Amino acid sequence: MLEISAEIPFLRTSKLTFLVWDETPGSLESWNGDDGITIFFQTRRTRELEFRFGPPPWGIQFPNNRFEYPYVSVHQISSNKYLAKALSTASEGKNLFVIYPKSLEVEVRSVFARLEYLYDDRISPDRISHKFGLTGKTSSIPEIVSGKTKEIETKVLSFPPLELVGSSGKTKIRQFELTTIGVGENGSSNGHHQAESYLPSSESSIEKESVVSEVETDPNHPYDLIESSFASDGGDFQSEPADSNDKKRALGDSSSIENKPIPESKDKQSDVIESDLAIESNVNTKFSLQLKMMGVISLLFVLSVASIIIFASFYFKRSIELQLRDNNIRIAEIIGSKVKSDILGVVEKGRQIAITLTTQGLPEEDRKLLLKTFFQNDKEFIYLGIFEKRDNILVMKREVFNEEELKKSAVTEDDFHAVVNRNRDALAEAFNGQAVLLNSSPGFVEPSFAIAIPTAENGELDNALVIIVKLDKIIGAFSKKGIETTFLVNGSGTVLAHPKEDLVLAATDLTTMPIVKTMLTSAPSTGQMSYLDEELGGSYLGSFQKIGFADAGVITIVSEEKAFADVYKSQKTNLYIAGIGLCSALIFVFFFSKTITKPVLQLLTATLEIAKGNFKIGIKPTTQDEVGLLTKYFIDMGQGLEEREKVKNILGSMIDPVVVQEAMVDLAALKRGSETHITAFFSDVASFSTISEQLKSADLAALLNEYLSAMTLLLKKHEGVLDKYIGDAIVGIFNAPVPVTDHELKAARASVDMVLKLQELREYWTTNNLYSKEAQVMDARIGLNSGPAKVGFMGTDALASYTMMGDTVNLAARLEAAGKDYGVNILITDPIREKIQEEMITRYVDLVRVKGKNEPVRIHELVGYKSLVTSNLVEAVQLYEAGFQEYLNQNWSKAIQLFKDSERSKGSKDKSSHMLIERCEEYSLNSPGKDWDGVFTRTHK
Repeated sequence: MLEISAEIPFLRTSKLTFLVWDETPGSLESWNGDDGITIFFQTRRTRELEFRFGPPPWGIQFPNNRFEYPYVSVHQISSNKYLAKALSTASEGKNLFVIYPKSLEVEVRSVFARLEYLYDDRISPDRISHKFGLTGKTSSIPEIVSGKTKEIETKVLSFPPLELVGSSGKTKIRQFELTTIGVGENGSSNGHHQAESYLPSSESSIEKESVVSEVETDPNHPYDLIESSFASDGGDFQSEPADSNDKKRALGDSSSIENKPIPESKDKQSDVIESDLAIESNVNTKFSLQLKMMGVISLLFVLSVASIIIFASFYFKRSIELQLRDNNIRIAEIIGSKVKSDILGVVEKGRQIAITLTTQGLPEEDRKLLLKTFFQNDKEFIYLGIFEKRDNILVMKREVFNEEELKKSAVTEDDFHAVVNRNRDALAEAFNGQAVLLNSSPGFVEPSFAIAIPTAENGELDNALVIIVKLDKIIGAFSKKGIETTFLVNGSGTVLAHPKEDLVLAATDLTTMPIVKTMLTSAPSTGQMSYLDEELGGSYLGSFQKIGFADAGVITIVSEEKAFADVYKSQKTNLYIAGIGLCSALIFVFFFSKTITKPVLQLLTATLEIAKGNFKIGIKPTTQDEVGLLTKYFIDMGQGLEEREKVKNILGSMIDPVVVQEAMVDLAALKRGSETHITAFFSDVASFSTISEQLKSADLAALLNEYLSAMTLLLKKHEGVLDKYIGDAIVGIFNAPVPVTDHELKAARASVDMVLKLQELREYWTTNNLYSKEAQVMDARIGLNSGPAKVGFMGTDALASYTMMGDTVNLAARLEAAGKDYGVNILITDPIREKIQEEMITRYVDLVRVKGKNEPVRIHELVGYKSLVTSNLVEAVQLYEAGFQEYLNQNWSKAIQLFKDSERSKGSKDKSSHMLIERCEEYSLNSPGKDWDGVFTRTHK
């Protein structure tokens, strides 16, 4: 698939999109570039980095519009300037799609950033670098440097045309001519700017624009790869004619006919030293020396300051936490003691009222006077009742109300009865000798609480005294003070007193709070804990103190965030101070480290240039110390690497990339060789000698390249490894040097696809009347065999090639040759047939003993995919195999009839059937005998 990067504006009116190609043929064949112009970006390494806009890879059908331009060095300023201007004109208002392998990410961005700058050098190089996703120094942006005075000299430079190839058919190619102006002895330019400019080569001083040629392009040809040529001006440049009849078909970097790059004038080569964009000379190290020095100093500074901050904060927080815990528990104890005293006082006063109510012989007027006096002195009391229990039901015996308070609060007597009825089960606990403390606020305007205690009448605890008191009696102890929150809950976890009145009025159940749950389940009367409260949100420190009455308790909580606010503030201040100190240290180290790292960075920049393949590094030893000596040796190393790179490029174009990759991993293992189960592949073109005699060398090379390119792509598509080309023959290996799953099936698929592809090529050649009549009906034979073979580098220590050897290989070669006798495209053996039966149709052709092998071999024709084979062809296969069985049973006449029926069902001449018919006729006259095993011995390869 194609991974599409972000779009980048280019040359004002065009939009440029970079597309990363995963280098598989299928993904490129699925690319649809109808809405723009495609550029296939390619590079090569000679003495310096060169790039071109090239044709698609071998065998890829690409009928859409694309640009092509021959190889040009990135250091040729004039050529690059011409290309920037020509590209801007030709692509105006169109989308440009640049397709490149992932390995060329930096090069492609750098080249187009360079073209952008050369098109308009008024733009800041930094802005261009940022636009194209490049960072770093911009010293490599080309610029015209004032040099020594020279005589004015004018030279007309001709550049190759930027060709638009694809579905547009005829393409007009414009030829620009560039005039370069030198500088006079006095340093002036006689009115001209000291720069390269597009100037006329004619007398009219107008930019010359001429139609060089009109090229006929065929969008249906999958391999019509037109290679641009240089137009000759009769000067320093030599090029091939631009006539369309002499165009070369380039089928990839290794087979394309490339033109000589345009040499620059010596003046420009001496003036322009650095001509790459920022990224090409930028030191993109992950950890530079300067960065390491800054990093080490920063790390030490951060570690020391962080340690101080961490330990200081830890002990500061620890101290505050201890104080907070001590304060919390002390508050809970103090308030718990006060609340207990207040509640016991309420209980005691309630008992006195109860005695007043139940005293016999006391005049009623005196009783009312005593009650009135009591309620006037203690206004928080609003209700008191004495209840007895009858059949598990509370029955009121006597009750009294604070009439004055009832009038103020608009609460009726029924409201008090409702409270008693609502809490009758809890109040009934008082009959068991237990004190009860409840929240009686629901239904009242003001918060209140109820107390139920057992009381005696006639000397027995057979009554319960219920007292309802305003919360004002004890609420003063729970007012919000500081960051602590203190509240009172009863033995069931219901809030009785809280700074938030709405919680009290709603009689909120707080048992979900961890501190409340701990108090209710804890045996000790005092405790504290830190916990995370999901409802309140955050961490809290809580303490509790049971008051010793009705299992109620006082709880004090405080938010750790508020409690440790001073700690966090101190930490933040320390971090600010540390940041300021770190920045100061970095600034100091930055300037100090430059005095140490600058010479090393210059050497590193040269190293990166060599890594990119630019071995012409512009550095010289500037010191007499170790760095200077290192620079001298480094220059010598660059020259040696240049020679090695040339050898590597030659090797890469001659040996399969899979073999090269494995050799880089373990060359010794490949040299030792191994016994591996492989599938051997041999293919050859039928009657190629006749074809080669009829064609000119150029047409023959084009035909052979076109055929080999398409076949090799299919071989690689199905994970085969190219062993070698032997003229028009292709030798391939499956399952070596890297393992390939289902290699027999993949080899069969590759073979069938090759036959289908060759059929497409024949149709195209015939339609366009290309090459010769014999070439237009060219056919190929393929032999496949699977089994053990010796694989590895074979040859001498000085010269060896990766190949395969053994009986398996020899048999595959014999099968390829035998295909001519049987008139079939693909012959396979039993091991191949067993692995492909579910997907492919095969025909058992013969039982033979090939030359050089004693054991007979069953050979089969690989007919094709089951999904593509027609029914009449399947019937022909079945009839042939039935006839061959009769042939083995020596039923000659019946076998002859079945072979004829097979050919008739096939609908075309079947050479295999005719061969077997001839044998049957001969054997019918001269019987082979009863001991005949059916094996036919081939006497030739």
